[in-house]
Amino acid sequence: MPTPPTSPLLRPLRIGPLTVPGRLYKSATSETRATDDGYVTDELLEFYEPMVRAGTPLIVTGNLYVSLQSKSAGRQAGIDADDKKAGLRDWVDLAHSGGSLLIAQLNHGGRQMVRSADPGKSPVSASAVREPLYGTKPRPLRRDEIPAVVETFAAAAERARGVGFDGVQIHAAHGYLLGQFLTPHTNRRTDGYGGSLDNRMRLLREVYRAIRTRVGDDFPVLLKLNGTDMLPLRRGATTAELVRVAKVMEGEGIDAVEISRAHYESWPGMILGHYKGFIRGQITEGSGMSMTRRRRLAMLAAAPVIERVAERLAPGGEGFNLPQAEQFTARLDIPVICVGGFHTREGMESAVDSGRCDAVSAARAMIADPFLFRNVQDPMPGRPVCEYRNGCIARFGGKAIDCYVEPIRIQKNHMLRRTEQA
Repeated sequence: MPTPPTSPLLRPLRIGPLTVPGRLYKSATSETRATDDGYVTDELLEFYEPMVRAGTPLIVTGNLYVSLQSKSAGRQAGIDADDKKAGLRDWVDLAHSGGSLLIAQLNHGGRQMVRSADPGKSPVSASAVREPLYGTKPRPLRRDEIPAVVETFAAAAERARGVGFDGVQIHAAHGYLLGQFLTPHTNRRTDGYGGSLDNRMRLLREVYRAIRTRVGDDFPVLLKLNGTDMLPLRRGATTAELVRVAKVMEGEGIDAVEISRAHYESWPGMILGHYKGFIRGQITEGSGMSMTRRRRLAMLAAAPVIERVAERLAPGGEGFNLPQAEQFTARLDIPVICVGGFHTREGMESAVDSGRCDAVSAARAMIADPFLFRNVQDPMPGRPVCEYRNGCIARFGGKAIDCYVEPIRIQKNHMLRRTEQA
């Protein structure tokens, strides 16, 4: 049954100077499809081509590293140097060829990496708090190093504007570096960047201001932020604190905020769904391949128990970030985008029509079905539907992003062949 013309998913939304022709967007996901040194490839573009062909109104790239220090996974695309501009421009041209808007997500991995991509260097963070999933012990960023980190974000945003991106998104969610500064558990500093919430958000504000200076007032700058850190028994940033961060950033000039959740350390909180086989996939085919042999063996041994517990404690469900997102919507005048398990027309329309958020975004659902935007309007027979088994997430940093549930992947490939022939 086609979506009615009055569907909220088809209503335009103003994000800064942009008018986005719809309210279902592609959320960022690590593609593992660039070259080893971060250049755009045909394989990466092929991942996005059907989403563009489906008319997806707005697409956010997977996290682009802004410096070699910030690179957090294998085959991650970068925006850290001018010689990457040609490939980035190809990405923009692809999106624009189908009328999609393309937003570059800018990120620094901080402690959430197995090892630094910068030879001989250690991963950095707000403080020297070990990352338990990878076992990484970062060193604290020195205060005199912080301006250089800020500059890498600003230079990356300038490159993004220069090659034609429609905006940038600052990634301050999921426990990456900017999130590490926001969270008391990972930020134990005693200088002007630690302690109070005002101090913990200082780096984020400096990054935003530097970006805005470089790109001007007429270029959209979005923010991705946790709605909950989901760190029980640790000092996570509270939802009330994170709403305050968003309110401060709105005052600074941010154009929209996308609400997600959790740190890597929160696993499985960041990827609510199903987990059978996740750890083996990560260890044998994903970023876990770079872990020490001892850690890999220990994780494989514990995997069956961990995955069974996760299945009971973190089952997920459609719109699982809405309880937090609606608190942001109530306080902010800028658009609030909610990601988290969306895959049905009814769930998406309800989230927007109820006023709990202004738009929804999807990552895993669009990996399974890159025609999701079209299919929620007029579903194709036999279209693939994500089951949130997380094989795609397990393999990032090792294998190219794709759906790794074989029956769904077969449906997806069949759908893509049919649409190419149509």
